[in-house]
Amino acid sequence: MKNLPPMPGSYFEKFSTKPVFIKPFDPKSRQIAEVCIELLHDLLKGYEVKILHRGSTAFGISGKGDIEIGIYSTEENWKAVIGVLKKYFGELGNIEDDYARFNTEEDGYEIEIILQKGEAAKVDVALTNYFAVRPELLKEYEGVKKKYSYSKREYQIQKDKFLRKIVEIIPE
Repeated sequence: MKNLPPMPGSYFEKFSTKPVFIKPFDPKSRQIAEVCIELLHDLLKGYEVKILHRGSTAFGISGKGDIEIGIYSTEENWKAVIGVLKKYFGELGNIEDDYARFNTEEDGYEIEIILQKGEAAKVDVALTNYFAVRPELLKEYEGVKKKYSYSKREYQIQKDKFLRKIVEIIPE
C-alpha cells in the first residue's frame, strides 16, 4: 500500500519528553466507544462517512487508554461534517489539511474523534482493518508503545516508524 508522506523531523518536536502513562486494556472502553459511534451516526446521518473504533481500545491492547473514533469523510463532505461536529463538540483540538480532531470525555474516559479524508483516510482504514486480524502485530505494536513510553516525543516517533513499516506491507 502507498505510504503517507514522511513527517518533517520538526513535527515531533511539539511533543514533550515527559513519560506516557500506559494503561492496561479496559473492556468498558469498548462499550463507551459503541455509544459514541451510535451518537456520531445519528449526528452525521445523510453524510457520506465511515465511522470506526480505532487504536488500542479497539484492539484490546495496552495504551494511553483514550478511545479513538475515526470518521472518514469525502472531500465534498469535509467542511460540512466539521461544522456538524463543532456544533456538538465545540472547537477543534487540531486541524490540518486531511486531519481534524475533537476531544471530549465520557464517564471519565478521554475520547478523540479523528476526522480524516483522502489518502490519509484510506491508509488509516486499511491499517485498522489489517491490525484487527493480526494479533501478533498488535502484540509487537503494544511492545513498541511500552518500550518508548519514557518520552511522549519518542513514543510518537517510534509509533510512526512502526505504523509506516506495517502500511508498506498491506496489500492494495
